[in-house]
Amino acid sequence: MKAPEGRGIFYTGIMPVPEQIPSLRDAGLKQTPQRQGILQVLQGSDRPLTVEEIWDRMEGRRPGLPTIYRNLERFVQEGWAESLLGADQVMRFVRCESHAHHHHLQCETCGRMVEVEECGLEEALDRMAARSGFRITRHQLALFGLCPACAIKKGR
Repeated sequence: MKAPEGRGIFYTGIMPVPEQIPSLRDAGLKQTPQRQGILQVLQGSDRPLTVEEIWDRMEGRRPGLPTIYRNLERFVQEGWAESLLGADQVMRFVRCESHAHHHHLQCETCGRMVEVEECGLEEALDRMAARSGFRITRHQLALFGLCPACAIKKGR
């Protein structure tokens, strides 16, 4: 769902989970309570979560951490989730709304994250490739700052 105040900005945690569940079957995966639970936790969060945080938020009978890791790996392969390495070098996972190329803005105070579809790096990447001789195949950019609520609290 797009935010009303910004074109190409998506807020995580607001798309209904039932739209995600059929993808399990489409990918040849069984629709298990554990997989549904992982997707629901990711979908309900407005910030990236560690595996332990996902486990803590799961309701009912929770799978072991290795099961969550395996499922998250598959979800990333299928494009249903993204893995993001935080500044603290801890891997976190997020359910992205956009299936197009996008980047993330994350609040340094509360951890809230939004997706931004605008990139604007194409020309700079072309120059870098020309200078280095590399053929750049992909890139990942995370931007950090203060969300509107935290900026107001800090008087900025």
